[in-house]
Amino acid sequence: MKTALVSLIATVGFLACSGLSPAEPDAEGARSRGAAHLAEITAQPWLADWKGASLSELRLVEQKKGLAWPTGLPPAWWAKVTNQKGNKGYLAWDSEGEGQVIEFAFDVSLNVNGPDAKALTGVPALQQFAIPQGDGKPIASGCVPTSAASVLAYWIDHGYPQWRGDAGGEALPGLTKRIRARLNMDAIPDKDGYTDGGMTLAGARPEDLARAIQVDAGERHVPVISTVGRFRFETLQSEIGAGRPVLLGCVVRLPQKPQLSWGHEVAGVGWAKIGDVRFVGIVDNFYPVENPATIRWIRIDAFDSLIAIRPAPKD
Repeated sequence: MKTALVSLIATVGFLACSGLSPAEPDAEGARSRGAAHLAEITAQPWLADWKGASLSELRLVEQKKGLAWPTGLPPAWWAKVTNQKGNKGYLAWDSEGEGQVIEFAFDVSLNVNGPDAKALTGVPALQQFAIPQGDGKPIASGCVPTSAASVLAYWIDHGYPQWRGDAGGEALPGLTKRIRARLNMDAIPDKDGYTDGGMTLAGARPEDLARAIQVDAGERHVPVISTVGRFRFETLQSEIGAGRPVLLGCVVRLPQKPQLSWGHEVAGVGWAKIGDVRFVGIVDNFYPVENPATIRWIRIDAFDSLIAIRPAPKD
C-alpha cells in the first residue's frame, strides 16, 4: 500500500472499505446505463475486439460503516464484461449523480496509440509477494517498492542496464527488495481480507519513494532525476508521450474484491479520453490477471500524487 499525500492516508499508507449489497430496485436502469457506457468505451479504435461485449453479474458495491480506515468512496455499480472471444473484464460506474464510468479493464494486450489515448508497453506487471520476517510470519512486499520495481525494470530495458545492479536473475523481486530496504515501511495487519491468508500488509510515502529512487540511481550511476508532486493529467500525458512511465498514488477499489478499497501506489503507463471523461492507465501490483499486459483504466479523480523519472540534463 502507498501512503498518499492526503492527510488521512498519509498517517498509515493504507485505507480499507468492505461490504457488498445486492442490486437495488433501480438495477434495470443501472444495467441500461452500464450497457451505454460499455458501447461508448468499446467504440474506441483500440478496443475493436470488444465491440458487442456484454455485461453480467451486475451488483452494487458499497463500503460498510464502522471500519478503522474508511476511504469514503461512495457506492458504485460493478459488472463483469465478456466479449465474443470469451475474454473477460469489468466495468464500474457511479451509482449517484450522472453515473459516470469510474474504471474498467479488459484482460488482454492492447495497442493503445491514437489522438485520444496512448499507453506504453514493456512495463512488467510485478505482483506483490511475501517477504519473511524475523518472527517467521510473512509480510507483503508492499505496493510502493513493488510498483517502483516495475518502472525501474522498464528503464533497465530502455537505456539504463546498469540499474539492474545486483538484482541478478531475480531482477524484479530483487529490485523490489532493494528499494524496499531504503524505505520506512509501515506494517499493517490485514483485518479485512485483502489477502486470502491474512498476510500483514505494508505501506510507505510517495515522497520517500522518490528519494529512494534517486539514491538508488545515484549509487548505480544512472543519470536520472526523480521528482514527486501532485497528480496532473497534463503531466501524465507529457511523460507518456516522452516514453516515460510514472508512479502514481491513488485511492481505489480492488478489482478482484471491489468491496475493499485502499490507498495504493501503481505504475502509470497510459491515458485516455472517452467522451467527457479522462482516464489513467495503470499496471496494478495487486491485480491477478491472465494477461500480464492488462491495463486498468481509472478516472482521474482517484489520483493524488505523481513521481516522474526523467533523464538528467547533460552538462
